[in-house]
Amino acid sequence: MKRKVLNLMKATIFVLAWLVCLYGSAQEITVRGNVSDANGDPLIGATIQIKGSTIGTITDMDGRFVLQNVPSNSALEVSYLGMLTQTVALEGRSTINIVLQEDLELLDEIIVIGYGTAKRKDFTGSVSSVKLEDSPVALASNLNALEAIKGNVSGLDIGATNSAGGQPSMQMRGQKSISGSNDPLIVLDGVIFMGSINDINPNDIASFDILKDATSAAAYGSRSANGVIIITTKKGKSDKPIINFNASGSLQSWINRPKLMNGEQWIESVMARNNSTDLTWLKPQEAANREAGKETNWLDASTRTGWIQDYQLSVSGSGEKMNYYLSASYADNQGVIIGDDFNRASFLGKIKTDITSWLEIGVDAAFTKSDYSGVGAAINQAYVMSPYGVMYRDEEKKLLEKYPYTQSGQNPLWGVTNGSRDNTDLRDNFRMNAYTVIKLPWLPGLSYRFNYAGNIGKERRSDFYYESHYVKEGAYDDESRYSPEAYQNLLSNANGSIDNRNITSWVIDNILNYVANFDKHSIDLTLVATRDRRDYKREVMTGNDFAANGNTTLGINGLHKATVQKITLEGDRRSNIGYLGRASYSFDNKYFLTASYRRDGASVFGVNQKWGDFMAFGSAWRITNEPFMNDENILDDLKLKLSWGKNGNQGLSPYGTLSTIRNGAEAAARYQFGNSSNILYGMIPGTLGNADLGWETTESWNTGFESAWLNNRIFLDVDLYFSKTTDQIFERNIPVMTGFKTIKSSLGQINNRGVEITLRTMNITKQDFTWMTGVTFWLNRNKLAHLYGEDLDGDGKEDDDISNSRFIGKPLGAIYGYVQDGIVQETDTEYMEKNGVSAGVPKYKDLDGDKVITAADRDILGYTTPNFKLNMSNTLTYKNFDLYFMFTGTFGGGGYFLKANREAYMTNGSGLFNSNSIYIPWWTPENKSNKYPSAVFSGDGGRFMGLQSRGFVRLQDVTLSHTFKDKWLKDLNISNLKLFLTAKNLFTITNWEGDDPEVGSAVRENTYPVLTSFSLGANISF
Repeated sequence: MKRKVLNLMKATIFVLAWLVCLYGSAQEITVRGNVSDANGDPLIGATIQIKGSTIGTITDMDGRFVLQNVPSNSALEVSYLGMLTQTVALEGRSTINIVLQEDLELLDEIIVIGYGTAKRKDFTGSVSSVKLEDSPVALASNLNALEAIKGNVSGLDIGATNSAGGQPSMQMRGQKSISGSNDPLIVLDGVIFMGSINDINPNDIASFDILKDATSAAAYGSRSANGVIIITTKKGKSDKPIINFNASGSLQSWINRPKLMNGEQWIESVMARNNSTDLTWLKPQEAANREAGKETNWLDASTRTGWIQDYQLSVSGSGEKMNYYLSASYADNQGVIIGDDFNRASFLGKIKTDITSWLEIGVDAAFTKSDYSGVGAAINQAYVMSPYGVMYRDEEKKLLEKYPYTQSGQNPLWGVTNGSRDNTDLRDNFRMNAYTVIKLPWLPGLSYRFNYAGNIGKERRSDFYYESHYVKEGAYDDESRYSPEAYQNLLSNANGSIDNRNITSWVIDNILNYVANFDKHSIDLTLVATRDRRDYKREVMTGNDFAANGNTTLGINGLHKATVQKITLEGDRRSNIGYLGRASYSFDNKYFLTASYRRDGASVFGVNQKWGDFMAFGSAWRITNEPFMNDENILDDLKLKLSWGKNGNQGLSPYGTLSTIRNGAEAAARYQFGNSSNILYGMIPGTLGNADLGWETTESWNTGFESAWLNNRIFLDVDLYFSKTTDQIFERNIPVMTGFKTIKSSLGQINNRGVEITLRTMNITKQDFTWMTGVTFWLNRNKLAHLYGEDLDGDGKEDDDISNSRFIGKPLGAIYGYVQDGIVQETDTEYMEKNGVSAGVPKYKDLDGDKVITAADRDILGYTTPNFKLNMSNTLTYKNFDLYFMFTGTFGGGGYFLKANREAYMTNGSGLFNSNSIYIPWWTPENKSNKYPSAVFSGDGGRFMGLQSRGFVRLQDVTLSHTFKDKWLKDLNISNLKLFLTAKNLFTITNWEGDDPEVGSAVRENTYPVLTSFSLGANISF
């Protein structure tokens, strides 16, 4: 009986315990905790969700979360972009700390290639990538997208920006075309971009991928011979909507401003070059200003402190089914040169949504409005103007004098600030990209993508010169020149123009892709059918002579009142069609093969050459994955690669292959019969067509390696390449008996070879301090292998084109002329006698030994192209501080990177007897210079060039930033705050005289300077 009672008690206790467990499992609790990464840093916006339900929350700015009404026996799923999703069982706990680990597979670098993506480690071509988003480079005051990658990509030459809203030049792996474009193709978010790079807001860019070799760029066939720059814009990252505001202000200055002669130096110079013995040549007001000690530095008067304002507001987010990014920005740039102004407003909206597990759609739309209105001061006039000249003709210094005075030289600010000229330049651009991705469910890995990209550009330009712009030259105190009566007599000079341009384009891509992995094999197959079209229309209306109208009060709006009116209409259309097949294969993560074939048709080419075929092959071997490398501890990764391909360049304008005629007044074929007053116009031949004009084709080889060393602390990539570009398109002379002087032809060959090195090192990696260094080096050599194929002199060698400085077997950009041998001295009696010159003029080498300098003494003096480029960047991080700086160098030597700079040596040579310039210690019998000619030397028919090296080293970028992580930010609902200081072009080391060696602006040239800027800004996220 007792045993039964005991068993009953045990059963009762068991049932009660079971009921308690059931009650406990059904109990709901509040769970608190935080989410961090492996370094202990909080993860903001991480998603915490009860497994199997839709109930969840996200972490705050400190990585903390609170989740109510959670079953105590449930599990939480914790996820964050770039991290492995983690499932955590609560087991009754109400407080929990979660550490997420990086998803190494997800973070394996993905590069964007033609019509798709690839893992860098698997790719066989040469691709460089720059991650701009959240990098210190993105903090610099760059108003053009290309400036952000300058110096960061080996083999890619980005020029200087030297005007407000200006666009730098770009060239990849040397010049390949003689007369066609050498610009790389721009691809924006996976679609060929047919607008202006200035319409892409740098603040919206996430990354650049630069395709340099034929295998990488072959997907774009006929337009990829110059390489491809792929731009990817930002997208949402966090489940929580992120509001981000960026603001910066920059001061710009002209640090390397040339120092002009002061008044007394100028007088000394003018008297020396004109053999003057008195100052009677001074104008009365100049003499008065000299007596009063009043001098004007015209470069100072034509410049100011520049200013850049740049603001951006963006909202972004990413959910399970949707990703979005919206931004609006405004930039305003008042350049250092007075009148050089620019402003831009940009808007971008991106949205992507997964309708189902197999259907994705997305739309991107952007609008940019740019204003380039106004004209800048004439810097070339500021160089030459008399330091005692008259800036203003009134005591209040409000009324400019047009002729200050330097021998009819005009005030550099005339037409800029005095209201005698109105200039408008407004440009609008709208672009949209819509796409659909269908993952075909019956075959895993098979997908179809449809892209449609449209672009509309409108430009409205106008220029109007009032009668006051044409004030006559006269005495400084002759106010009658500026009287209403004088203006009335100048109405016939007033003129204006309206220039409206419309550019519309569209691109359609159909992309079929199949990716599969089985055992150790991996394949990626892509088929593409693409079409695009660009339409250009231009309407130019001009009006001259407003004398009959009696006034120009309406300005450009009264253009129809002009006596002489003209309307010019222009337009063209170019279309392309292309088909691509590409296959990539890898085995065991060791052996990689890529092959592609593209067939293109283009409307711009001759009827016999409409279609072209382009193909490429690439291979790579990851040698470190071989068994015999298992014991290698120093080398972490080594991939050898080799590729070959053939791409094209459309170096021809629409209708360039067709014969043309000229008619109307333009043809000057004017006929008048008998006594009739009727004038009839005939037609005359214009240009001779060529139906065989086709593609400029570039065939290239690329080999090299990508490597990682010392536990991924050193990354070294090396590329060697060789290319030959054939069928160059340019005009050549033909016998005039044909009725034409020139014809466009396809002939000639240019070879390019070079080496590119990219080195990245992790010098120091500690908890509170890191130091990283990046070095890029590249060297390019080109050679004109063939030109016309003629041997008219019968010497058994192909003839050079000396008149255009094109020499067979020599690089492009050759400088051909006389080899200077210092300055003729008084002791060079034989040289002076034989050549009829006097002491103090440039002396040249007698190469043929006949004692007389003739055309036979000419030789190649050097080349305009650089010798090599070398850049180094460093990034240092200490706690919440980041310091980034980059040195860039373009080097000459060996006769490379030369340019004529005559005015840096010549006192006399501007064509004006009393011009100003920099001070030059000219040759005299007492100062026997062997570098500078005498003051009276004004030129010798172009023999003297004054060649100088443009080589330089520059501190291009400096950025110092601090990220705040204080708790007070939470009280202001701020999730991130970063303040930064940046500087650009702090100093330049060079032997070039003049303004800037990079743009090659010589003394007294009308070229705007490369500026130094200092910026202060903030990035704030909510």
